[in-house]
Amino acid sequence: MTDPAASLAPQDRGRIRWRCRRGMRELDVLLEGYLNCRFDHAPAAEQQAFLRLLDCEDPDIWSWLLGYTPPPAELVDVVAKLRAQP
Repeated sequence: MTDPAASLAPQDRGRIRWRCRRGMRELDVLLEGYLNCRFDHAPAAEQQAFLRLLDCEDPDIWSWLLGYTPPPAELVDVVAKLRAQP
């Protein structure tokens, strides 16, 4: 089995990193931390969920991470991984 992250071209990785830059510094830190520490080793389904999360609005992501509102079902696992980061 091949590593799905290994197939990412450097420009794709740069685009993902750019998408992690948000309007809130706190989100920048969390999202870029996940990208740097976990994304490359995550299963393809988790990587896709993370990319879908990046399509969401900042206030929604923040609310999910703080536990104010539940995330959509397809994002529950990746939100939990983001919340569990050191």
